[in-house]
Amino acid sequence: MQESISLRAQLGLIAPKRLMSDWQFLVALVAGCLVSIVLTTLFDGSGWQDADLLSILSLILWAPIIEELAFRGVVQGWLSGTSLGKRDVAGLSCANLFAALLFTAWHLVYRTDLMAWLVFVPALVFGYFRDRHGSLVPCVILHAAYNASLLAGCICPDENLIRVKARVSFVSQSETQEFFRGGYESF
Repeated sequence: MQESISLRAQLGLIAPKRLMSDWQFLVALVAGCLVSIVLTTLFDGSGWQDADLLSILSLILWAPIIEELAFRGVVQGWLSGTSLGKRDVAGLSCANLFAALLFTAWHLVYRTDLMAWLVFVPALVFGYFRDRHGSLVPCVILHAAYNASLLAGCICPDENLIRVKARVSFVSQSETQEFFRGGYESF
């Protein structure tokens, strides 16, 4: 680890200043949650529909803390101190890009559907706020909120969302409604 900054600072284990007054953070929080709900609804759930309470707590609490400490804390924190990691590509640090790639690869180890590939986008958002605030706190908050939103998307069979699903999947609205009412046999 670098000697010029403390280990806590390099890992991002510091409190951010004025996080809740950062309009970019607040937009990322709201927009990311809405996108998570819509994607989960459109792609027939996130795989967490039948999870038990311990798994849900893990998804919302432990996974964000552990994954953010590993990817944004250790990987991005260490790379941020290197000349390569400090370079910017399209407004994002190379340290962020590399950590996001590893984060996505980690999710592809146990899941290979489109939702696992899409993890790259929020990973870039988490890394952006790690760079912006020098702290893991915004990353953990966003990660936990996005994961909680995946669950919300699994449990909201709203009529309007059923219509959207029907249009996206090219299945008639009546067939989709029948499916959600338990008429699985025709599918």
